[in-house]
Amino acid sequence: MSAPHPGLPALRVGVAVAVPVLALTAHGMAGGSWPTSAGVMVCVALGAALAALVGAPRGLSPTRTATLLAVGQVIGHPAAGVGDAAAGHSAHVGTMLAWHAVAVPASAVLLVLVARCYALVTAVLQAVVASPRPVVVGVLSPFLEQWWPRTVVVGAGVGPRAPPVLA
Repeated sequence: MSAPHPGLPALRVGVAVAVPVLALTAHGMAGGSWPTSAGVMVCVALGAALAALVGAPRGLSPTRTATLLAVGQVIGHPAAGVGDAAAGHSAHVGTMLAWHAVAVPASAVLLVLVARCYALVTAVLQAVVASPRPVVVGVLSPFLEQWWPRTVVVGAGVGPRAPPVLA
């Protein structure tokens, strides 16, 4: 099995946040009442559960992410009304569906782009922060031991391997 994509943690956090935010926003835009704490917690738990499903072995996929976000909206929108006896909607249901149709794919693409940027930035930071470690390459001859230390240490950093060129 291959190693997980380095941007996977960022995508999981994004899905965990986007699912309840989109569901609760659409619930309010459709004329639903302010969700109770039970409704908010159910949406947050749903976002965390769907975030755990992110990360197929094939890498980061906007299609898979959009599917998970859409499932989150189908389940999360009614879940926002948990504990609310008057959780019905007014005539704004068409507006809500239109916003869902735009927000889910746009959010999926943005979340995957953020995850890929996260992977790029962390790779650059690891390369910059990593300091070269000394490597022991050999022992000096007995004749030279009297003037130099017993081992020769050479830096393992990246640098020119040829003599300098005269300009």
